[in-house]
Amino acid sequence: MSEIIKVGGRSSLLSRIQILFVTKALQQKNKTTEFQTVFRESAGDKDLKTPLWKFAGQGIFTKDLQDDLLNQKIDIVIHSWKDMDLRERKDTILVPVLAREDVRDVLLFKRNKWISAPTEITILTSSPRREHHIRDFVKSYFPTPINTFQVKIESVRGNIQTRLRKYMEHENGGILVAKAALDRILSFEDDENLIPELKEVKQLIRDTINLSLFMVMPSSIFPSAPAQGALCAEIRREDKHLESLLREISDVNAELTANEERKILSRYGGGCHQKTGVSVLTRDYGRITFVRGETEDGKTLFTKELSNTPKLMFHRDEVWPPNAKMAARQRERLTYSIPKDVDVFVSRGYAFPLDLSVNPTNQILWSAGLSTWKDLALRGFWVNGTCDGLGESEPPMIDLLLGRKTNFIKLTHVDTDKLNSIYPVVPTYFVSAPEIPVPFDTSKIKAAYWRSGSEFDIVTKRFPELLDVIHFVGPGSTFKKIKQTIGEEAAETKVFVSLSFDSWVERYIKP
Repeated sequence: MSEIIKVGGRSSLLSRIQILFVTKALQQKNKTTEFQTVFRESAGDKDLKTPLWKFAGQGIFTKDLQDDLLNQKIDIVIHSWKDMDLRERKDTILVPVLAREDVRDVLLFKRNKWISAPTEITILTSSPRREHHIRDFVKSYFPTPINTFQVKIESVRGNIQTRLRKYMEHENGGILVAKAALDRILSFEDDENLIPELKEVKQLIRDTINLSLFMVMPSSIFPSAPAQGALCAEIRREDKHLESLLREISDVNAELTANEERKILSRYGGGCHQKTGVSVLTRDYGRITFVRGETEDGKTLFTKELSNTPKLMFHRDEVWPPNAKMAARQRERLTYSIPKDVDVFVSRGYAFPLDLSVNPTNQILWSAGLSTWKDLALRGFWVNGTCDGLGESEPPMIDLLLGRKTNFIKLTHVDTDKLNSIYPVVPTYFVSAPEIPVPFDTSKIKAAYWRSGSEFDIVTKRFPELLDVIHFVGPGSTFKKIKQTIGEEAAETKVFVSLSFDSWVERYIKP
C-alpha cells in the first residue's frame, strides 16, 4: 500500500501551480508515494481591500495553513517564501524547495500612454517597498517626457489575474508585479488539466503584455522583497521523514540567497510594511548584495557589496588609470547598417546612434548598465532592462514575457572583443587609444582597472610590464579576456572583479 502525503497551500491559481511544481518534483523522486493536494483560502485572500502593510506581523497568507498543519489536516504546506515572517518557529520548520525563479520585479505600462500620456501617471502596487523605489526610478529611467510627470500610487490587491484586470481597466499608468509570478504561470504545462482556468489566465497575461511596454527592474537600485521567487515547504518539526524527502528537491543556491536576504532584512525589522528591498546574487566571482530602501526611523539604505574582494590599498600614483581618473579617449561614429527584426543590446550610450529610432512595439532595447539606460531614456527611448553592469553574460530572461526567443545584436565600438561577446557585434563607433600622460613611470604601478578589453590590449602592448600588476575589472567579457591572457592559474591571485570604477576607487584607493 502506498504512503499518502497531503500537500496544502493557498487556493489562488499561482499557489496551485507552485504546489503542483513541487508535488511533481516529489513524485519523480518517490514513485510509490501518493501526494494529494489540498487548497484553501487564507485570510489575506479574503480581504482584498486592506493594504498589506497594515497586516504587518499577522501572517495573513500563512497562519490558516499553519493551523491546518499543526492540526494534522495536511502534512506539508507550500509557501512563497517571501510571505513568511522572520520569527523563530517553535512547532514547525521551513525547508527550501526547487530552484529560485527570477527575483526581479517587472513593470507593465500601457502602450497608448507612451504615445499620448497625460502629465500624471498612476502606478498600481500595494507594496511600500515598490512605492518607495518607483518614485525615484521614474525620474531617471523612464523616457523623456514621461520622466517629468507626477507619479501617483494606488493600492491594488488580489491574485495575479485580478490585479492585471484592474490594471487594464485603469485609465492610465502601469503596474508592478513579481516577474516570478508571470514566469511560473506562463511556463506551467498542465498536461492533466488540473487547473481548468489556466489557459484563460495565460491568455490574459499574454494580452496584457501585448498591450503594454515592460521594464524588468534592475536589482541594484530596485532590489526585491527578500526571498522573492523562492518557494519553501513548512512541516511539523518532528516529521524528519518529510524533511528528508523535501531535501531531495532543495536547491542550494535558492536556500543560500533567500536565507541571506531574510537575515539582512531582519536587521531592519522585516515584514510587508518595510520599504527595504534586498537581493543577493551568487556568481563565480563572488556574492553580490544589493540593499536599498528606508528604515522605520527614516534612515536611507543604499549599498552594493561584492564578497571575496582582496584586502588591498593603493596610492593614486600606483595605479592605472593615472591618478585613479579615467583616461580620456576620443570617439567617432561609423557608417553601419543594423539588421531588421533584431533586438538591440547597447554597450554604452554613445553606441546607440543619434538617427536610429527603435520601435517599442516589437523591438527590445537592453542596456549594459544603468548609465547607458539613463542616456537612452533622456533621448526618449523606452529601455526594457539591463545587465546591471554585471556583464552581457547576465541573461535577460524575458523569452516567456515576450512569447518568443530574443534575437540580440550588440552595438559597441569597432575594437570590441568579438570572441568573448555573447551577441553578434555591430560596430557603431571608433574609440581612440587612451591618453597616456608623459612622463608615465610604469615601475610604480601595482594595480590597474580596465574598463574594456581594447584598453587592456592597447596599454599592455605598449607597456607589457603592466601584465604583471594586479588587475581589476567589471564582471563580463573583459574579465574573461584578461583571465585568458594572463592564464587561469595566475588569475586566481591577480585578477579581481569590481562592480564599477567608482566602487573600485572607493574601496582600493587611499584618500
